[in-house]
Amino acid sequence: MKKKTNAYLKFSKKERNGAIFLSICILIVIGIPIFFKSNTKKTIIDSATKQQIDELIASAALEKEDSNQHHYYNSDYNSKWMKEEANTTFDPFYFDPNTVDSFGWRKLGLRDKTIHTILNFTHKGGSFRKPEDIKKIWGLRPEESERILPYVKIDTSKFYHPKQNKVETKPSIVEINTATLEDLKRIPGMGNGIVFRVINYRDKIGGFINIEQLKEAHGMNDSSFILMKPFLILNAEAIHKIDINKASDFELGSHPYIEKNIAKAIVIYRTQHGNYHSVKEIKNIVFIKEAIFQKISPYLTVE
Repeated sequence: MKKKTNAYLKFSKKERNGAIFLSICILIVIGIPIFFKSNTKKTIIDSATKQQIDELIASAALEKEDSNQHHYYNSDYNSKWMKEEANTTFDPFYFDPNTVDSFGWRKLGLRDKTIHTILNFTHKGGSFRKPEDIKKIWGLRPEESERILPYVKIDTSKFYHPKQNKVETKPSIVEINTATLEDLKRIPGMGNGIVFRVINYRDKIGGFINIEQLKEAHGMNDSSFILMKPFLILNAEAIHKIDINKASDFELGSHPYIEKNIAKAIVIYRTQHGNYHSVKEIKNIVFIKEAIFQKISPYLTVE
């Protein structure tokens, strides 16, 4: 029994060397951290020094934040200012500040924000009684007011004059299809800019068959239309009509309501079937639906 036990407990030379080598490795692994820890000196900072360092870090961070914000606000403001300035042009004309529209103000080089202020003032019943009143516009720069002041022409006849015992006069009613440029200029809301576009659109379509068509004129806004509508009447018989038995497809297609393919179809149908006996015959063209016919037929005729 003793011999068997010794056999289990006895190590060979190779096994003893391996055990010694393993023990040395374990001692090295355990000893390295202890050695470095004992040789590392901990830096001690007193509370006063720590407070100064914290204050310097906080101050540097605050300065960086302020610098970034200053750069952001300045760049944002400059970008908006430059964009706004780039969108303004100066194309002078004589104007009445009580009637000129947004299009006219832009031609005079004013910025959109200033234009909104002016129109808000006039639409609420405010008025300019003398050219110098332009300078009272909030947000209007001195150089802008001096630039447009020579072109101000105010119609003072509508204002009350105590010495002459004169009261404001209402604009007369105007027939829209025959009115001249000067007739339309006397209508409230019909500023110098919009009046030209109304006449141009009226001539292009051949005249208005209802007052609501004025809204189709380029630049017409609801506020201007509401102001002018009570002073307008129309004579639908005064419109210019196109003879579909004589007109070319180019002439028909020049009308804003008649598309090019419809103009060509009208001429082709006339060529194939002879002259039209009535405007209603264009409904025989397959793609001229009832809605299209109702829109274009008032401007067509047969002779």
